[in-house]
Amino acid sequence: MQPLRQYELHIRSKDADVEGDLNSHLFLNLKEQISINARNEELHMIVSTGELPYSFYNISSNVDNDRILLNGSTTYTISNKNYDVYELAKVLTDDDSFPFSVSWNKFTNKFTFTNQESSTQTINWSGSYANKVLGFPSGDNVADSVVAAGASVVSTNVVDLCSVHSLFIKSSTSANMVFSSRSGYSNIIQKISIDVNSGNIIYLNQNDSRQHTILHANVDFLELRITDQNDNLINFNGINYEIGFTFLVYPLSKSIEERNLEYTARTAPRRVLQSLPPNRLRPYTPANVIRPMEQDLNLVNVETDLEHQGKRIILDHLIDKMTNNTG
Repeated sequence: MQPLRQYELHIRSKDADVEGDLNSHLFLNLKEQISINARNEELHMIVSTGELPYSFYNISSNVDNDRILLNGSTTYTISNKNYDVYELAKVLTDDDSFPFSVSWNKFTNKFTFTNQESSTQTINWSGSYANKVLGFPSGDNVADSVVAAGASVVSTNVVDLCSVHSLFIKSSTSANMVFSSRSGYSNIIQKISIDVNSGNIIYLNQNDSRQHTILHANVDFLELRITDQNDNLINFNGINYEIGFTFLVYPLSKSIEERNLEYTARTAPRRVLQSLPPNRLRPYTPANVIRPMEQDLNLVNVETDLEHQGKRIILDHLIDKMTNNTG
């Protein structure tokens, strides 16, 4: 079905109002309203283009992966930056406030933490937030790493510095046809794959599936949030970006008719012809159909009561007359 009309909306983040210090939560009042006739039209919204800078860090307080709890009371914070494994190991080793030296094994992709202090040191993983980037499991019941002086501990899992797997564009206009494993019904209107390295531009590409959101009202305001896979707002560190929307207007009546037909076919109960019991079987004869003549041929030989009575009167009269003549 071809749309009745089509609108293109190009959004620059610097033209929108933002909430807080991050420019990933936008409030946009449209200069021109996108209007439909709600009685017989519906509006489909789709994210058509996107150019977003990979300017966010893989270790950051914004994605909650920068803190390590030591000895039950001391919180060590990793500086918000982009790290590779060599740089992260060097930063931790060179910092005198961190009691471990760190080395990376390229064959296993794991860190080894060696206690540089003269006393036992404990890493409380259940109270830490940098677990995944350092290769340790997370959760409330994760065992602590208790490391004696001069001893070492190797990370349980591989190091994971790909903290942000993909970008999610979320909007107050999302439809209830969208689900996520995190929250059930979701306000996600587009997922964008990250297929470039830090410092490049992330484009909405042909491999990112386009999702239609159906609206039944005019649009003059949009609220957008750009998050990671854990619903953390992205910190673009002051860099602006662009997003494009396409609005398609379709006739509502045909859409409703097609959906109703599909619903009826899917949900209507089957009709089952009920058979009459054997003692109630009878031929069907329409009330206004003239019976064939051959069904009445035998009726000419059948004497009615009136004909029989008339013949008796005539016969009695003849008998009386014959009697009188004889006498």
